[in-house]
Amino acid sequence: MRSVWASAMGERSPYNEAMSAVSGFYTFAKGVLTPIMTPWIKFTVTGEENLPTEGGFLLVPNHLSNVDPLCLCWYFMKRDTAVRFLAKKSMFSVPVFGWIFKGMGLIPVNRDSNPSAVLAPTREALKAGEVVGIFPEGTLTRDPDQWPMEFKSGAARLALDTGVPVIPVSQWGPQDIMAPYNAKGIDMRPGRRVAYHFGEPVDLSDLMSPAGSQDHEAVNEATKRISDAVRAGVGKLRGLPVPEQVWDPATQAGPWWEEELAKKAKKAKKTRKKG
Repeated sequence: MRSVWASAMGERSPYNEAMSAVSGFYTFAKGVLTPIMTPWIKFTVTGEENLPTEGGFLLVPNHLSNVDPLCLCWYFMKRDTAVRFLAKKSMFSVPVFGWIFKGMGLIPVNRDSNPSAVLAPTREALKAGEVVGIFPEGTLTRDPDQWPMEFKSGAARLALDTGVPVIPVSQWGPQDIMAPYNAKGIDMRPGRRVAYHFGEPVDLSDLMSPAGSQDHEAVNEATKRISDAVRAGVGKLRGLPVPEQVWDPATQAGPWWEEELAKKAKKAKKTRKKG
């Protein structure tokens, strides 16, 4: 697992360190979560043979629900592998789980901050040989049929800058545990089903160069390849053909837009009362 620069210059890669194992607070969090998660979440998994057994790598899942990071972290905890996910900053204020997220080293993302600043600690984690998860849609899918929508370029840029393997993660099921929009709460009944498919590492070898993410054409092509791999896996899990058209997150339609309109109406009502 060689970095772009190391590969180009014939130097030893700094990203060839051991995979991060569950330890410290992660071990404590695993103990806290075990009696909660074991009866609650049941996994169906394919493609586990595609997960690297050493060194850092990048997990790139589609985003269906606010429980996604929790379920994915739990799956990897059971494999004794620590994963540092990028997660919305607001999730760190959720009672109990927010405290656990902080201790597990999840990386808070402020949507209003500079994207480069957000990716900086992620690059450092990958350089240290850690496993990092990033949701390339940037938020919960807004596609009314819950297919992955357009990907942002963060995962591709990280891949081109570090040279670590990119594992596409396709998932289905978390949206039934907690709806992405207009959620009435979390379904805590035992035996909730979550299906994962881990695809083969996305081949970006022909896009690698010392320019890394400064090569914008390479970034665009890498983003497309990662998106195609995740979407194909979701199609397999759902047993449906993958739509040719990828949903534009700016489209003002569907449940997410209905929730936005409801929020705006509520805010306007409060403003009128104050006035």
